[in-house]
Amino acid sequence: MQSQNAELATFPMTDHIDAQVGHVETRRPVTGRFMFAYALAQYAAWLGIMTPVILTIALKVGSLATGAQKGVYLSTVLAIGAFGAMVACPIWGAISDRTKFRYGKRKVWLIMGSFFLFTGLLTMGLSTSLFGLAAGWLICQVGSQATQASLNALMPDIVPDHQQGRMSALLGLTINLAFVSGAFVTQFTGGNMLAMFLIPWLPGPFAIAYLLTQFDDHPAAHMPKFSAMDMLRTFWVNPIRHPDFGWAFFSRFMMFTSAAFFMSYQLFFLTDHVGVSSTAVLGMIFSCTLATTTLSLIFTPLSGWISDRLGRRKPLVFGAGIVVAIGLMAVSMAHTFNHFFIASAIYGSGLAVYYAVDIALCTAVLPDPNDAAKDMGVIQIANSLPQSLAPTIAPIFLAIGSTTASNYPAVFVAASLISLIGSAAILPIRGCR
Repeated sequence: MQSQNAELATFPMTDHIDAQVGHVETRRPVTGRFMFAYALAQYAAWLGIMTPVILTIALKVGSLATGAQKGVYLSTVLAIGAFGAMVACPIWGAISDRTKFRYGKRKVWLIMGSFFLFTGLLTMGLSTSLFGLAAGWLICQVGSQATQASLNALMPDIVPDHQQGRMSALLGLTINLAFVSGAFVTQFTGGNMLAMFLIPWLPGPFAIAYLLTQFDDHPAAHMPKFSAMDMLRTFWVNPIRHPDFGWAFFSRFMMFTSAAFFMSYQLFFLTDHVGVSSTAVLGMIFSCTLATTTLSLIFTPLSGWISDRLGRRKPLVFGAGIVVAIGLMAVSMAHTFNHFFIASAIYGSGLAVYYAVDIALCTAVLPDPNDAAKDMGVIQIANSLPQSLAPTIAPIFLAIGSTTASNYPAVFVAASLISLIGSAAILPIRGCR
């Protein structure tokens, strides 16, 4: 198969001037085949790691804990894994930025992260205790961040500014496709715990293998020796010196916190609040996810194209956050599945547009291209920390107004307010329109 560079020979080799930041673009235009391979690898990565978050961990916890305990135990398992992901991603990014492997600094970690994820999923599938489940999830979250850190870095490494809106849209679409695929597969694997965890992982190695053929990777250039102090700096980008980065991080953090509430508690909301039976809930979640994904197939590419066409990211990101908030508030008021279905479609459509454009906005405000994987790893904290924080603070809302039952609507009201704050945090950014 031809390398990406060979395919790029068909593009005119002219520099592109970025009017917003005033620099000469030296990255060559990427091909449609690279975009497809990149999006496919990200889809497979999401499928392997997010199916447990939205469904299979909750099902496993339900088989190991009583009804009164399962909400707290689910929060604990998710929080442990998400904390590991938060710590791991910037470190993997810094390691990748400094890797001098002859075949390149990104490719080796794309492969290793997939192997680590398999190890953790296997541990979870075979576990017979909550401790084993939590240990397996920690391995998944820490190890898979090696893949995610390298995938994040490909955007600033390879994709030129004038194609980042479209690439961001394709990447944003992958998470919804992963959700619907995970929900669909879990309908048939729910009776076998090992298959339930491992089957969503299977596309990953094939997708990564294809992506490896589509771009040229190079060993890291000379960088200062990595010290203990540098290890601490991997978790930090000064928001005073780089306020745009700080606001982008804060916005993404708040939006992912609201999304973490939805993903973690939609199953229990339907079974314990709406009254859906445990045998029907998987099919209903699949129906919701399918509807949301169908809408995102329209809105996500369209929003990426509009963003590139107008050269603007902020209006789309801000508007998407408002739609997310409306959808979550509607979820909180649902008392029937049909109401929940409509509300989740509104929520999911807004989130799809947010995912489609926000990653391009984050890429535009990176402080240093030489630290792209590390800085994108810091952005990844905004994705991972909410998975830990949301289940940790959710019991506060679950306990509102009742000592005998969990107040799931209060969780979704809180999520709606959090997404409003995240949407507003985009407005102060100046370095990206």
